[in-house]
Amino acid sequence: ATMASKTHVLLVKSLNSLLLSLLFSNAFVVVHCFQSIVPFAAHHHPLSKTLLHSSVADTTDEQPSAAIVSGPPAITARELTCSFDGGDTYQLQSASYILPRGGRVGLVGRNGCGKSTFLRILAEACGYGSDNGKARDNVPFTGEVECPRDVTVAFVEQEPPSPSGWSVADALLGVIDASSNGVSSGKMSVYEVVQQYRIASLNAATDPDAFSAASTLMDTKDGWSVLTKADEVSTKLRVKQLEDQPLSSLSGGERKRVALAAALVREPDVLILDEPTNHLDLAAIRWLSDLLREKKKMTLLTVTHDRAFLGDVCSSILELDRGSFYSYEGDYAAYLQGKEERLANEDKAYSEAKAMYKKELSWMRRQPQGRQTKQKARQQSFYQLEKSTKPRVKDPALELSDEGQRRLGGNILKMRNVSLSFGDKKMLDDFSYDFNKGDRIGIVGRNGVGKSTFIRSLYGDQSIDSGTIESGETVVFGVYDQMGIPFLDEEQTCLEFVKERVEAGAGKVMGEAPQEAMKMLKQFQFPRNRWPERVSMLSGGERRRLQLLSVLAKRPNFLILDEPTNDVDLDSLRALETYLEDYKGVLVIVSHDRSFTDTVTNHLFVFEGNGIVKDYLGSLSDYAECLIEQENKDDAAAGPVSTEEKAPVEDKATRVARMNSIKKMKKDFAKIEPLIEKLKAKAAELQSSIDSSSDEGWTVLADLTDNLNKVEEEIEEKELEWLELAEQLEELE
Repeated sequence: ATMASKTHVLLVKSLNSLLLSLLFSNAFVVVHCFQSIVPFAAHHHPLSKTLLHSSVADTTDEQPSAAIVSGPPAITARELTCSFDGGDTYQLQSASYILPRGGRVGLVGRNGCGKSTFLRILAEACGYGSDNGKARDNVPFTGEVECPRDVTVAFVEQEPPSPSGWSVADALLGVIDASSNGVSSGKMSVYEVVQQYRIASLNAATDPDAFSAASTLMDTKDGWSVLTKADEVSTKLRVKQLEDQPLSSLSGGERKRVALAAALVREPDVLILDEPTNHLDLAAIRWLSDLLREKKKMTLLTVTHDRAFLGDVCSSILELDRGSFYSYEGDYAAYLQGKEERLANEDKAYSEAKAMYKKELSWMRRQPQGRQTKQKARQQSFYQLEKSTKPRVKDPALELSDEGQRRLGGNILKMRNVSLSFGDKKMLDDFSYDFNKGDRIGIVGRNGVGKSTFIRSLYGDQSIDSGTIESGETVVFGVYDQMGIPFLDEEQTCLEFVKERVEAGAGKVMGEAPQEAMKMLKQFQFPRNRWPERVSMLSGGERRRLQLLSVLAKRPNFLILDEPTNDVDLDSLRALETYLEDYKGVLVIVSHDRSFTDTVTNHLFVFEGNGIVKDYLGSLSDYAECLIEQENKDDAAAGPVSTEEKAPVEDKATRVARMNSIKKMKKDFAKIEPLIEKLKAKAAELQSSIDSSSDEGWTVLADLTDNLNKVEEEIEEKELEWLELAEQLEELE
């Protein structure tokens, strides 16, 4: 019976695999890596009935309710296995997944787990990177990836390449050779036609015939719509002004925006994005979210740390955990709940298997050496059970502690009438502010308005044109730069790197540094087997985690974090939020991550351009809403506006004035209340002196009484001022 059951299961699996191949054999391109063809089967966790969402199922297992995929898949991945260290660590281990057409999937997982690797495998297997000069080194993997012939795929990498000889305009239209300004036959793609038109338009005065021919071809190929789309996307992502520059001359952030713009211009069927919000300002992120929501037929697979963006554009979450996939329908909150339930089920299955194992182990020990056939079957089951009793590997938790944080005195940092310009461009114009203990300030504004320049001026890395910046003697800055740490020694190991930072920053002596370095590596989720690994071999997210470690090793009391959420996994992000919520020093953050900034800041410095900086009492999400209202105002100013249409603009102006008034009143409140208490204490002291000075003479008593009356009058004035502020605040709030 047992053999018949196994045969039945194998037969069903084979029939399912054959059926899938027959259904799509005429429509799919199959990529065979290392000539390894593994029959398709949904991948299981060894201790759980949780099944990967796919359209082909093992008939012996349960199906989750959300596992059904309607229609043909966009991309099918079968039994993918990938390891960069010979099998000690697997990024993918017999992992399978079907990306449904029209799906909006957010891929999550810990730093270094293989998210970017999986995206590259899909993209390269589907033809992206095999042409247009974009070829990259192939990722070593076994398994099978299938993509329909009629599906176009665009992939925006975490760190896009910069092929030599390409201009930004070439990249936007995916054209390799833009050197010729002639117009060829109708075999040209519409993108090449647009590029030819752009070149011909530059030489229209000297070669009007070529310009006329290019214009005609634009009409024939409907190139005008592509040109309009390219102009719109490049303007929104702020790369329009870079069109004539070579890609090799751009910064990493500029290359990322160009790659994203190029993908959006193409309007692919499947868009694969690796950290798309990195290097985008708040307005660009919101525009990208709106655009992706509008493209309802487009299939999206994205890795992102931005939970607000994840919630805006994704309807399901795919988790990569220890080489296996787990799919969850719903938003990020639903994923967290689903994962908790999955892990609870795994722990329960482990406990049950362990109890059964103890019982079977007792039976095994009682058996004689001579084994009968029935006993052998039970013994085989015992060895299978033994494998399932290995406990689930617990995810290392990032535990940040403010233990040993340096004391921060009353004199922290004072900026007085600070001005700074680069040529004709003003970054700061007569800016003043006193930083106080407990300040938690978010720095926001468009890219290029001076946010990074401002924070560099705080710790003396950027000189100012006029004004003064004075920092207190107890201030120790900890600076997290969005450009990352310049690793000068590519051969340096993780342990050597941290030991060096501990010695330099925390004031540890040579003998204490190794122990402290090992402690911090464990705290920041670097297992012992990774300590001898070269820093240059770490993933982007792991390098960011190591960078954060090096900043906190100094035990700073004035933290400056420039885009700290870029490339950081969501588990580490939550741990960082928890740490910063309890942080006792001064916190200054530059970030476009709405969820993160809303959690850890209490007000914003809004850089509006031309040196103007406004102190905004509210969250980044509130400010984003104000941006929308401002755009409505700009749109209204472009044409006739009715009285009703002006109302939102007036509401916005009133709201900003009201919030600024509330902020000022609350500051006054904070000053008045302790002052009243001091005056009352002084009055009590004077009254006590009067009571005990009956023998001092009339003159002394008269002076004390006069002073007491003045203090009581001042108390009355301050209490009236307090009541007036309370009434005004009640009206405004």
